Amino acid sequence: MNYSPTLLKILGTEMAQALVNVKHPEQRLFQAIIVQAFEDCVYSTCSKKDAYNKEDSYNWFKDADEDFEQVCWFADMDPVFVKDRFLKLREDKTIHFNKTELLWMEYREKYRRYRAAKSKEARRIIKRQIDRLPVPEKD
Repeated sequence: MNYSPTLLKILGTEMAQALVNVKHPEQRLFQAIIVQAFEDCVYSTCSKKDAYNKEDSYNWFKDADEDFEQVCWFADMDPVFVKDRFLKLREDKTIHFNKTELLWMEYREKYRRYRAAKSKEARRIIKRQIDRLPVPEKD
């Protein structure tokens, strides 16, 4: 599998070397999951779908749940090392959310609350909040 030289540079030498030196095809599959999550986090976007993917990937690294740990181990990568790399990129502001992504995230959260609302009145209030959100910029 070929990885973007820019992304490999961002991820650092140690992680890039781990991605290039793969022993088994199964490792490559799980490494691709990790790399895709880093790509989703690193690159800025204006599209709703990409903003949602970025938020999901960001939370996957941040929460570092059992699923995250299993993917890392299957990729032959230490989950602590992978999460530390994420935290470093976040600290360096390589991983950040632009204004449009934040608007899409707010819209998504309000829409989830709308769908989960138990009464018509609660839905109506949340719908008004959604309608007042600024329209995110297009691609």
